[in-house]
Amino acid sequence: MNLELRIAKRYLFSKKSTNAINIISMVSGLAMLFGTAALVLVLSVFNGLEDLVKSLYAVFYPDVAVQPASGKTFEITQELRQQLAAIDYIEAYSFTLTENALLEYADRQHISTVKGVDASYFKVVQKFDTFMVEGAKILEQDSVSYCLMGVGVAQKLGFNVAQAFRPLEIYMPKKTSSSYASMENAFNKSYITAAGSFAVSDEFDSKYVFVPLTFFQALTGNERRASQLEIRLRNPLRTEEAIQALKAALGNQFLVKSRFEQNEVLYKILKSEKWVTFAILVFIMIIASFNIIGALSMLILEKKKDVATLAALGLPRHKVVRLFLLEGILISAVGSAIGMLLALILCVLQQQVGLVPMPGASFLVQYYPVKMQWTDFAAVAAVVMLISIVAAYLPARKAAASIEKEYLQYL
Repeated sequence: MNLELRIAKRYLFSKKSTNAINIISMVSGLAMLFGTAALVLVLSVFNGLEDLVKSLYAVFYPDVAVQPASGKTFEITQELRQQLAAIDYIEAYSFTLTENALLEYADRQHISTVKGVDASYFKVVQKFDTFMVEGAKILEQDSVSYCLMGVGVAQKLGFNVAQAFRPLEIYMPKKTSSSYASMENAFNKSYITAAGSFAVSDEFDSKYVFVPLTFFQALTGNERRASQLEIRLRNPLRTEEAIQALKAALGNQFLVKSRFEQNEVLYKILKSEKWVTFAILVFIMIIASFNIIGALSMLILEKKKDVATLAALGLPRHKVVRLFLLEGILISAVGSAIGMLLALILCVLQQQVGLVPMPGASFLVQYYPVKMQWTDFAAVAAVVMLISIVAAYLPARKAAASIEKEYLQYL
């Protein structure tokens, strides 16, 4: 192996008699360089986006959610609170009530998702402060109810928290109403003052408004009832154990879901997008690897006399195959190593400086997030190695097969 590797290194870095071989070899190395860099960068960006989306969804989705197995709401009982208090896995929990409602401010209207939350909600969702852009995180103070609205909702209503001189009107359909001829007969109406606004992403900013749970229970006619129980765990790594404990304590009347199960489709889409993009780039690299076949074929033609001499000196046929196989691997290895180094530098610059901005004014993240993982580098290296071996094997085998027939005439 040492002899073949030394000869392959010499062939790689020595100047060829035909300039076209140098150019093709350089193109082959550059193809692997940019292909490897692209693979690493794409995987790192997808990792960053996945973490970003998970962090954004963590604002609205708890570690564990408990929902009624049938119907939309369940009763908040003292027995239920005692059952929850007996489960050691729970750090904090909050009862919430979510319904669609009609919002009105001045002469503008907007249908939004109103979420009533109790006083423990911000113990469950601890990072909510980071998404506040205006006002204060207050839902109830001195027996006065306040709301927090997404900036998208505020824009559609023409609402400015700092300059609001009138309260927000919330309309909910009456459960017992038999006539919808007028707003007064068909809807319950209540007023609430906005205390602040938040910005997460367009999906949430244009949809959600938070109000106190008791306020929303009275408005919807769901006194002492909730649509969901949201839980923060002491140790998120023990989510499965906590879910089993909750199921055992609460019985079949409730559905217990992890954060993944609450957003199962989203997480599957994120994973599938990442690996579909990876597969497309690998296919492009396979096409680019044909440059290696061309470079080795040209090199074999130039080194006929050398190979014939080595064969005459006793170099076995399988070592000739190994020689040119190593040559192809070296071309790919040099290009991919530089590509990984380039990708590493670009990722670090993106993390520290920010080279590519994130589109969308509502995002709090200004630049594309990047997260490097050693498993991605290992996967890319394995793929590049496999492609280079397959691409180099065909011309290497052809070179070995032609030794007896053609190369010995040069002796």
